Amino acid sequence: MTRRLPPLHLFTIFEASARHQSFKLASEELFITPSAVSHQIKSLEEYLGFELFTRKSRGLSLNSAGKVYLGYVQKSLELLESGTKAVKNQYNAPTLKISTFPSMTANVIIPQLSLFQQAHQDIDIRIETGMNVIDLRYDDVDLAIRIGDGKWPDVQAKKLLDINIAAVCSPDFAKKHQLTKVSQINEVPLIDLTNMEHIWQTWAKSFGIDNLNPEHKLSFSHYDAALQAAEQGLGLALAMMPIEQSLIERNLLCNPFNKTLPYRSSLYAVYRKEDEKRHDISCFLDWLLKSRNLQVN
Repeated sequence: MTRRLPPLHLFTIFEASARHQSFKLASEELFITPSAVSHQIKSLEEYLGFELFTRKSRGLSLNSAGKVYLGYVQKSLELLESGTKAVKNQYNAPTLKISTFPSMTANVIIPQLSLFQQAHQDIDIRIETGMNVIDLRYDDVDLAIRIGDGKWPDVQAKKLLDINIAAVCSPDFAKKHQLTKVSQINEVPLIDLTNMEHIWQTWAKSFGIDNLNPEHKLSFSHYDAALQAAEQGLGLALAMMPIEQSLIERNLLCNPFNKTLPYRSSLYAVYRKEDEKRHDISCFLDWLLKSRNLQVN
């Protein structure tokens, strides 16, 4: 039976245009010109026999017909996407695509990744490292390791562990300043994070220090840069434990006060709801939770 459908590529162009309410933004997402998007939408409207958008001088919006049609198109594209993914997972050699942040990769996953590979030679791993939070609905990623409250929409979030915050520095820095008491943080340089305002004040106050007035501060926009500065002996930094435990075990950093503070966020594994029973994801998470670099001491 011959199906009476518009050319299938028109559906993705329509969905992107409707989602952005803009031909220009849709063109940037699809890597075609705005005029090409406009032309293809016009072709779809001619096929259907009615308009889908209300064109305005400063943009466009879906009309009532467009809103109804968008619902069918999105459901169809989602079904095609999930079906394609399911078949690929079944018949291709599995490659588990993981997104996480740099210190998680360097200090937890990589040091023991060979053990996972030995135990699961049938599963290939591809790790993408970065600070940006990926969107599992659109990005080519199967599993994300995130820090947060676990309340992300339309995904399955599995809590891996709670995080504690410790003040860390290089062993030489601790020895030089003879650090043994938390009250000494007013006497040494502190390494701050520009995207975590008042984090040092919060940490200090929890240990009874209300008037934090350190010698001076060095600020970074990225957490990993702050830890590297601490390794170089530039000051005290706040580190997420036990994620950075391997740095302490390797004597690159130390916790001179032997104090930690519970952090407001936790470490989560995040994946699509339909992937909850995927064998490769389950194997990786089981291995990760048993990793000695995530064991709370």
